[in-house]
Amino acid sequence: MLSLKDKLNPKQYEAVACPPGPLLIFAGAGSGKTRVLTYRIAFMIKQLGINPGEILAVTFTNKAAQEMRERLLKLLDMEYLPLLVLTFHSFGARILREYYEVISYKKNFSIYDEDESIGIIKGICKDLQIEEGGLKPSAIKHYISRAKDEMIDPVEYAESANLHRQKIIGQIYIEYQKRLRLHNGFDFDDLIYWPVKIFDGHPDILQFYRRHFKHLLIDEYQDTSISQYQMVKHLAGEHKSVTVVGDDDQSIYGWRGADITNILNFERDFPGAKVVKLEQNYRSTQNILSAASALIANNLGRKSKALWTSLGEGQRIKVIECSDAESESLSLVEQLTHLRKSEGLKYSDFAVLYRTNAQSRSLEDGFRTSGIPYIIVGGLRFYERMEIKDILAYLKILVNPDDNISTQRIINVPRRGIGDVSIDYIANYSRERNLNLLTGCYHATEGKVDGIPAPKIKEFTKIIDKLSKLIDSGEPLASLLAKIIELSGYEASLVAEATPQSETRLDNIKELVDGAAEFENRTPDATPEQFLEEVALITDMDRRDPNSDAVTMMTLHGAKGLEFPVVFITGLEEGLFPLIRDGQIAPKDLEEERRLMYVGMTRAQRHLYLTHCRYRRHFNRSFFGKASRFLSEIPENTLDDAYVDLKPISNRPKTKLREGRYEFEAEPKRSFAIGADVYHQKFGYGVILGIEGNGENEIVTISFSSVGRKKLMVKMAGLKPA
Repeated sequence: MLSLKDKLNPKQYEAVACPPGPLLIFAGAGSGKTRVLTYRIAFMIKQLGINPGEILAVTFTNKAAQEMRERLLKLLDMEYLPLLVLTFHSFGARILREYYEVISYKKNFSIYDEDESIGIIKGICKDLQIEEGGLKPSAIKHYISRAKDEMIDPVEYAESANLHRQKIIGQIYIEYQKRLRLHNGFDFDDLIYWPVKIFDGHPDILQFYRRHFKHLLIDEYQDTSISQYQMVKHLAGEHKSVTVVGDDDQSIYGWRGADITNILNFERDFPGAKVVKLEQNYRSTQNILSAASALIANNLGRKSKALWTSLGEGQRIKVIECSDAESESLSLVEQLTHLRKSEGLKYSDFAVLYRTNAQSRSLEDGFRTSGIPYIIVGGLRFYERMEIKDILAYLKILVNPDDNISTQRIINVPRRGIGDVSIDYIANYSRERNLNLLTGCYHATEGKVDGIPAPKIKEFTKIIDKLSKLIDSGEPLASLLAKIIELSGYEASLVAEATPQSETRLDNIKELVDGAAEFENRTPDATPEQFLEEVALITDMDRRDPNSDAVTMMTLHGAKGLEFPVVFITGLEEGLFPLIRDGQIAPKDLEEERRLMYVGMTRAQRHLYLTHCRYRRHFNRSFFGKASRFLSEIPENTLDDAYVDLKPISNRPKTKLREGRYEFEAEPKRSFAIGADVYHQKFGYGVILGIEGNGENEIVTISFSSVGRKKLMVKMAGLKPA
């Protein structure tokens, strides 16, 4: 028997020991939700006698699913557990592997990533000569994704379109789905969209899954989309034994389709649901929690919670006002260096968070100059690298010959003298005869496609023939990838290139083979299809290495679910965070921005720094930065007075002001004020960032939109107010 009461606090135990039925667990930040979810599963198996095979647990990353499986095995002292713990998309892919025929697909389908999906849309716009109406292909893909999230099919979308832009998207959406089917491929959204469609149209299939999975547990329920919500409703429609865990205050993916009303309306959807709030925080000090709680209390669309901790008051939050992005970076370096020495911290104990990726450049400059190691999470992922996608494209067409996207990618990779015009000829020939592109290549080797250099195409098809024999003979996955790298000529081409870049790419493709070998070790009877599916569903957080001793830099969205002893949230200026476009922000968007700030603050365990700049350079122009409204929503008694200086420049007393790592005396008599817009006959318009000296020795530092920073002596510069 598990002695749960000794391992859980009273509220955690209440949630864990609830009898099967609808259960909503509001898990505040750092309140141990993963622990509760894991223990609840163990309780259901060990103390309620529920068959593990009847439990379906859904997380949002593969890494979280794997960690939960490992914890359960240890908790239950078992070597094997017939329990399904996986992501929504992995579960959807399993359904499609079983029931592909009912939607006229083949079993060996491909899963396309965002870039491949956008490539299909680009091809549609080109082939159909569709003007994109000012929309980028990535924006068109976004609208199609939202339609699938809302379970709107292409014809329905097109018929309901009113605006010209919507009609264009509707036309592209229809053709996009046709091409996905032609390529025997699904995009990421299809992995939820089509299973729900299957459940809608085939009650017998739905009934099979309902009978099989009698108990559902859903993590991060606040991040579920409409389509994921419908999947949950379908599966739990009869037994209603569904446990959802989440925090409405951490719903930050509305732009990606997440619908916060799913968690807020759970009690309406499942009448009689038990609700448990986990409010004891095990991560942060009370000052951090009080500040974050006061901030989020400004949101109206939420359930009230009162986070508390036994970790003590802790250090107050430090707000640092900087002159510009360079000073912001220098200030981070100064604070980080001081804390490392005074508290013996590692670089990996620090995280720097920002609202947009563009902000990382100046922050990186400061770390590089100071020799501070850092990693950027959410940059180019390993499986998004060109060389990795090239090798995987070979594997994809061996598994799914209908995958025209992958065939087109590697038909001339490495270069073998097949030009774009030749590829277009083969593509048109194949399309006219309803053939896949790979079959069209074989026809070209027989001289059936006019104007095509058959010997060059034959060089490609011979490689495919050799590799096909290997995969048909059951060649182990890692060995198969090694043969692809060798027989395709990819390895030889990188060796011949002999540049630092080619050496890095060579290391990467070797790492891919190592990764495949690891996959084989942990996956019984591993197949290329399984490997490709795992790769397609991997996320940024699945790739993060927590053992690397380097400062972690990432967007606030990327930080969700993580924790660090020291957190810097940068760029807290109105318009940047909260992010405001076109000078206005809708109330629901402002609330999501505030939730994002709340998530960032509650990543901090011991120290929290908030920085903002008076001026920030953007698109080669300098802008006056007004401190974010979020700073004014934090109680003063949680802030370190030594760092607080949020008053407007005109009202600021004549005392020392902090400029990143610098300090200067505010002078009462000067020609210009800091922040003033000025005009110079040679350099044009600029804004004054700093002033040194006075009288005839007065020197100003100005950021010009044309030439950047300049230091000028006022009496010689001929400056005029702008």
